[in-house]
Amino acid sequence: MSILKINYRKFFFLLGMVFNFIGSQAQVPVHEEPRHHPVFQNSAVRILDVLIPPGDTTLFHIHQTPSVFIRLTSTAIGSQLQGGVASARKSKAGTIMFENLAAPNIEIHRVWNADKDTFQVMAVELLFNNTGFVQNPLAIPDLQLEIDTTWIRAYRLNLSKGKDFKLKEKKESFILVSLHTSNLKIEESGKSRKQTLKPASFFEIKSMQPFYLKNISEDTAEFILLQLPLQ
Repeated sequence: MSILKINYRKFFFLLGMVFNFIGSQAQVPVHEEPRHHPVFQNSAVRILDVLIPPGDTTLFHIHQTPSVFIRLTSTAIGSQLQGGVASARKSKAGTIMFENLAAPNIEIHRVWNADKDTFQVMAVELLFNNTGFVQNPLAIPDLQLEIDTTWIRAYRLNLSKGKDFKLKEKKESFILVSLHTSNLKIEESGKSRKQTLKPASFFEIKSMQPFYLKNISEDTAEFILLQLPLQ
């Protein structure tokens, strides 16, 4: 009997080791998770377009970089921290959130779509060192500051029909993200064009680069403008 007990103990010990190994292999960096699609990267940011179809669940993935999350759909979703209890909530289109996920605030979780339509969110990972801002926040008509941290500033820009937005040469760089489908007149790098934007369309506005857009849609055009500190 004692031999059988020892064998059973070894069996369950090895089984536990196998499950731990499988669980560790299932963890992937967020930018390698199949539903998190890298669409842009430079020395400062990595942008992920996250698309989770109805009924689908992501792998457990690791967030280890300060990040801004921009919700693009109103979707019933669920999430679970590794080793934690699952929870359900409603994602609201247009909401933005900053999380400092650098160590020791690393987060490992998975997310699923409990709705009938695709869940979409843009994740902007901040790859630079935290240097803070030297200049005061922007003061431009139709631009409202919503997040102000040493890592990032996030503004909401709402342009009614015929309104325009001008960003003169700034030392900082910016990312402008479209929240809705809209028709615009755009001027950048000395060139003018008309363009239809979709949710998650974005522009990189480099340091000292002027930028201009005008809403030529019938409806209000909505954007999130991210301001990065000087590096």
